[in-house]
Amino acid sequence: MNIIKIYIVFVLLLGALFASAQIKLAPLKNPQYPILSLSYGKGKILPTSEFVRGANLHNEVISQFQTFSIKVLFQNPGYQQWQKVYRGPYYGIGFSMSNLSNPSEIGNPKSVYGVLGLPVLRKRRIELYSEFQFGMAWAWEYYDSLTNPLNLVNGGGLTVHLDIGFIANFPINRNFEIGLGGHFIHFSNGAMERPNRGFNIFTPIAELKYYLAGRPNIDKIPSFEKYKKHNSFQVSLGYGNHQLGEFELLDEYFAVAGISTIFYRRFSNKFRLGAGSDINFWWGLNKFRQDSPKQPNFENLTLGFIIQPEMIIGKLKFVGGIGVYGRHLNHQAFKQFYQRLGVRYSFYKNLFFGVHIRAIQFYRAEFLEFGLGYDLDWKS
Repeated sequence: MNIIKIYIVFVLLLGALFASAQIKLAPLKNPQYPILSLSYGKGKILPTSEFVRGANLHNEVISQFQTFSIKVLFQNPGYQQWQKVYRGPYYGIGFSMSNLSNPSEIGNPKSVYGVLGLPVLRKRRIELYSEFQFGMAWAWEYYDSLTNPLNLVNGGGLTVHLDIGFIANFPINRNFEIGLGGHFIHFSNGAMERPNRGFNIFTPIAELKYYLAGRPNIDKIPSFEKYKKHNSFQVSLGYGNHQLGEFELLDEYFAVAGISTIFYRRFSNKFRLGAGSDINFWWGLNKFRQDSPKQPNFENLTLGFIIQPEMIIGKLKFVGGIGVYGRHLNHQAFKQFYQRLGVRYSFYKNLFFGVHIRAIQFYRAEFLEFGLGYDLDWKS
């Protein structure tokens, strides 16, 4: 599918951005500090689907999870404004191999992703970081009506790899560091391939880091210019491709397209908060509804109202949001909440491209949303 190819290209470019943004043309006066990281995790698959709870070919609960990861990271003493704001974050790319304890029905997925670690607390003998990973995973055994009929968790060969965690690092010497933490991992394909209940995992992580050129002197990060409060009006066009959840075993795909308008107030270098509306046209929304016309019509139009905070990291933004449907064929007005989670990157001035997962009930994906838009800024 073309939309999947676009997603793959975007994720790979995002990973490359984290890894190379500082070393591509870096002058010698701004040396980089590369880090090689090896980590191991052994955790639990959360019982969020019947398949995981035992409705599989082995009639066994699927709970054990293991993963091995290698990451190439970079850190420096604040060469750019966003690095000064976040006081020496690390960033790079990672590769993971995972085992979900049922290879015949699930497979042993591999993942590639961008990595961003933001310092939360720094003391002499301990450093606490929050870590974000966003990428793609493959090598799944997925649903097939003949060979894998009970795997209603994953319907396709590609999924999103989303990881949010905290890790405490304990420096040993100038080059070595041990880390201990916990991560929440989510695998799903954004309803592009049904069925798509997704895997949700919590795992403790043990990590060993090696600083190839020693550590940067984080204590000497220069101060940054504080961002003045100002307003923005954002307009973005969105497109997604999905299968209907109510008929998730049918091999039919439907487009979703729309426009989002959000008014933002930026409060600091790191954060802004927005409120606005989403208007979307779902081509398949009335496809199987009784007493509904076969052809798309006004019933296919949805209207949502959303509160959307954003975390600002230079040209990159982490997007979250909680909205409510004011109009939706399958939900009563103002009774169903929806969520948006993803990333956005400004590639030219105020023009941006983004990828978000749209979901309801905080775990059930509706569709994977690709967006292109513009931010109009003005001082308050």
